[in-house]
Order: sequence, then structure tokens, then C-alpha cells
Amino acid sequence: MQRIIFHIDMDSYFATLEQQANPFLRGKPVGVSGKEDSRTVIVAASREAKQFGVKTAMSLFEARKLCPQMYLVEGDGPKYRFVTDEFIKIFKRVSSQVEIYSIDEAFLDLTGYVNDFKAARIRALWIKEQLKIKAGEWVTCSIGIAKNKLLAKVASDLNKPNGLVVINDTNLFNIIDKLKLTDFWGLGPRINRRLEAMGIETVKKLRAYPVAELIKEFGLFYGRKLHDMVRGEDVGSVVSDYNEPAVKSVSRAYTLDRDTWDKGEIFQVLAHLCYKCGRELRRKKIAGRTLEYYWRYDDFTHAGFRFTLKKKIDDGLELFKIGQVKLIRYDLAKAVRLVGVRVANLEPVSGQQLLFTNERKWQRLGPFLDQINDTYGELTIKSAYLVKKSRLRNKIGGFKYGD
Repeated sequence: MQRIIFHIDMDSYFATLEQQANPFLRGKPVGVSGKEDSRTVIVAASREAKQFGVKTAMSLFEARKLCPQMYLVEGDGPKYRFVTDEFIKIFKRVSSQVEIYSIDEAFLDLTGYVNDFKAARIRALWIKEQLKIKAGEWVTCSIGIAKNKLLAKVASDLNKPNGLVVINDTNLFNIIDKLKLTDFWGLGPRINRRLEAMGIETVKKLRAYPVAELIKEFGLFYGRKLHDMVRGEDVGSVVSDYNEPAVKSVSRAYTLDRDTWDKGEIFQVLAHLCYKCGRELRRKKIAGRTLEYYWRYDDFTHAGFRFTLKKKIDDGLELFKIGQVKLIRYDLAKAVRLVGVRVANLEPVSGQQLLFTNERKWQRLGPFLDQINDTYGELTIKSAYLVKKSRLRNKIGGFKYGD
């Protein structure tokens, strides 16, 4: 049976959603970021802004130099996630094997759903039409179709925006031999520099290089991967949300609007982050024993503490109180610019009855509070500690769907 994989990549996703929502912005250079007076970067650039050289992760100062007339829009994560949820429903009408790789891209395995690449192309056109109906004319996607994930991702990048490219056995080497090595998914600048030092600057040269020498230089796994990559081979499967790998940790971090020594400000941020971690743990029906609290100083050095509890927890308030007690006694060396919390050593939450009355009350009450917040918005119901605390400004950054 012919293996058929789609890679669907939304074009300038956040920026085009903002242009769709506001017709005034259409056809104009747009950058999605945080507030203009905050320490933020360009999270997404519209097609028009990209023509001036504006790129994701570029500072506002750099972006403004390249494109002074660019319109800045503060990112709206809940809106983008809502639209993505609607798109996922469309994808799942095509295949049950859908891997949400990030909020603006997904892999679909259509093996067995279509017989050949011709039928796959027709299905891809149907997806494009459905996305247009759901989101509007301004929002487009590029779709790559191939026999594996590696080539499908290469294909989706070849004819942006609104592209549709099929890589098959007939055109495989004609396409990949024209690529730069860094065009391959998983081959970054650092590996590329090592390859160049070995005299390997092109796809053809890498394909001709002995696999034994690649393994000697890069190890068995990555040496073999480089060998297979330039032959268009990839054994990776589409990991759908029905069989996604076990979560190893849950974490949240936040960059402050200004550097601070004030532990009160740090506690406010930490409380919100712990709350978010707790909600995510309960959503995934897991709890953790190993807790890590960390921060980044104004000179980008890091500090923090990590320890393991005897019991597992999934309560954000408890997570915050544990961190607060330790941080109160901690002497900060410098002003803090970022705060983060991480929960690891995760285990599934069992239905076992808890020993203490207060814990049993929370076990029964927690799911109902989460349901209210899911329905009416985050922090509709919250702990007393957060009642007088202002919400953290919603920041949009690079993240996987579901974060």
C-alpha cells in the first residue's frame, strides 16, 4: 500500500488571522508581537512584512529598521487556538491519524484513505477549500504530499504561500538536490557547520559520503539519519493525539515586563504559572513528584532549585505555596527577568481515595472548578491569593499546540 503523508503549514498564520479579522490590515506589512513598549519580539510576520526581511524572533527594533511602516498587533493566543481547533476538526474528517505538530502546522497520514498521489492531491484541494470556508479568503495554507514526513515537510515549503506540492519517486532527486542542507527538517546550522568542515556543502556530496564515516563523526543514530535524509528516506510515523507519547514534564515560564528584585512581583507571576501548570496536569490526568522553580537574571544567567516530594501533586495552589516558602528564604543575586516552574517525575492519577479530608474535598471539587474555567475563561474561579492580583499579560511565542 502506498504510504501517503500530508504536511499542512498555515501561511503567516497569526498575521493572516489578524488581517482576516481586520480588513484595514490586508495587503499591509503586519507584525504580531507583544505590546510595543514591552520586551518582545516578532512572533509572526505577514507576507508583506516578510518582503522587507522581517522574520520571526526578530526584535522590534530590528524589524522597525527594516520596515518602519509595519503595523504591530498584539498577539491573541486564545483566538489562534480557537481557529486551530476548528481546523483540526476538518483534518480529522480526512484522516484519523492527525499529528498537531504546532499551533500552525500538522501532519496527516492518509495511507489507506486514498489510493495514490492523484487522489491525495484532490483531497488536499478539498482541505484548502474547507479552511477558506471556515476562516475566510485571506487565510491560506501550504500542503506538502509525499511518502513520509520528512519529504512532506520539504514539499510544503517549496511553493509558499498557498502552495500544493507532491514529491514522488519521479521527481524526488530533482527536487531535493536543489535544496540547501539546512532546508531538511532536523538539520540545523550547527550540524551544517560540521558538515562544511568535512567538505560537505551540498545534498549530492552528503549522499555520496560513506555512511560509516558519518556514523563515526555523528554517532549511529544521527549518522544514519543524515545518510537516509538525502535519499528521501524517513521511518517516522504520524503520532496522532490518540497515541501521543507520554508527557515527561509540564512547565510554564514568563518574561517580566521589567527586571525586578521585588519578590512580591515574582510571587504574583509564579502563582499564575503554578495555576497554569496545575490545570495542565489535571487536563492530562497526571501528577508529579519532582518540582523545579527557576529564574533568569538580567544578565541571562540562571538560578533556581529542584527537589522531589514523597507524594505527587496536581494542584497549582499547592505547587505555588511550596515554591513560595523556599523562594522567601532565597537571596537573589541580581534582578530577575524571567520566572519559570516545571513539574516532572509524572504518574497517572489513580481513582484511589485520598487519606485526608481536605485532600478528598479538593479531589471532588477540582474537576468542577476546571470545567467552570474552561467554559467561562481562565481564572473565572481562582484561589484567594490571586483575587487582588492582576492577570499576566497574555504573551504569544513559539509553542506547540496545547501549551
